[in-house]
Amino acid sequence: MQTLKKDASFIHKAIAALAISIVCDAFDYIGAPLFEMPFIGDVFNGFTTTLLYFITRNKRSTAINLIKFIPVIGDFIPTYTISTLQWIYRSSRSTSNLQETEILNKVK
Repeated sequence: MQTLKKDASFIHKAIAALAISIVCDAFDYIGAPLFEMPFIGDVFNGFTTTLLYFITRNKRSTAINLIKFIPVIGDFIPTYTISTLQWIYRSSRSTSNLQETEILNKVK
């Protein structure tokens, strides 16, 4: 029963993080002239990176999201979406490995 609660919590976090990532990457492309301005773009990127860190609690994804602060390169790569998909993939693999271990321990 506790595993189901963990799974549901992870699914909600994953959906929220992915939705925020896609929307923020889309804003980065649509509002490119506005977000290319140094201060406005940095504040937006800082807010988004912080928000995604509080959802995922993943340092690797946060480090990848810092690519957005590199002037030209960060503007053309959907960094938030890529890092969130990477976090979902790694977390779901570790969750499934934990579940398999719990099942094997119960069988023994």
